[in-house]
Amino acid sequence: MSNKTSITLFLLLVFTFPLLVASPLSTANKNFTSISGLPSPVVASLFQTISYTPENDQKIDSVIIPLKRAGRLLLVEANVDGETGNLVFDTGANGLVFNSTYFRNHVRSDVSGSNGITGSVGNVEHITIDKIEFANLTYKKVRADLTNLGHIENSKGIKILGLFGFNMIRDFEIILDTKGNQLKLYRIDKTGNRIVNDQYKFRPDYSQLFKTNSNILYLTGKIGGKTLNFCLDTGAETNVINSYSGKNILSTLTITRRSSLRGAGSSRSEVLFGRMNDFTLGSKPINGMETVISNLEALSEAYGTKIDGMLGFNFMEQGIVCINFVKRQFGIQFTKGDVK
Repeated sequence: MSNKTSITLFLLLVFTFPLLVASPLSTANKNFTSISGLPSPVVASLFQTISYTPENDQKIDSVIIPLKRAGRLLLVEANVDGETGNLVFDTGANGLVFNSTYFRNHVRSDVSGSNGITGSVGNVEHITIDKIEFANLTYKKVRADLTNLGHIENSKGIKILGLFGFNMIRDFEIILDTKGNQLKLYRIDKTGNRIVNDQYKFRPDYSQLFKTNSNILYLTGKIGGKTLNFCLDTGAETNVINSYSGKNILSTLTITRRSSLRGAGSSRSEVLFGRMNDFTLGSKPINGMETVISNLEALSEAYGTKIDGMLGFNFMEQGIVCINFVKRQFGIQFTKGDVK
């Protein structure tokens, strides 16, 4: 087929025990395109319960972090133990993950087996990073996972030092503007209010209280009138619907093709690619978002939370998003003309 799509959907599940991954929903359409590029690094880390506060936190009231783009991946320029490169902003990751290409000389420990959406990925080791710097934030003595992320570099043609999620910035009010390519952080107190008042007050068009497990954020949305649990994942270049969601849910999707999905390893599996036609957030319908249909049962087991789907870049570009972990509040200002 001539209609080829390059997306990232990499489910790296880091465990000390094997996971079984069932086959995705099948279809009679045998034509498929390859989904190249890899993946939304969704990582269940050994250090998933750890969150970090920057060394200079008390001196910073707010910071604006410019975001670079590699396809639909969001990148932050960083310096990690003297190595300059890019970190993927991936809120589907429980912890920090660094690329073994650049940090192989660090002392390693606690080797764990890992599985991805297409099968075994290999071993993940664990290291301590002395210093991480990005924007005006500095972190010291940070524990992290170490694995080979060369597939992301090869797919995107850009230097990837690693990936980070909410565990590095959850002490701030977080405002993500994908169209403006900015990540704004405001320091907050124990009640979740900003330390210093700012002229910019976020006024959401829609908000909801979210649930969290470790450093992963879950939102509820509806498809076909049924309330579903979604993982918010800035590392996913498209949305995902669990292939075990049921006929009433899957029947609302428009399937456009069958595609080959390559995970972190060399094996491949086939998934369905299409569009979401009946998704609502609160009372707001959001139609036409791209999605992949794939088995998320292993990911649900990894997080200890039933996941019906993942909201990725297609969702983030609907507007400006605000997240406050202290108040456990999610809000979005919809971009005019984007929501149908």
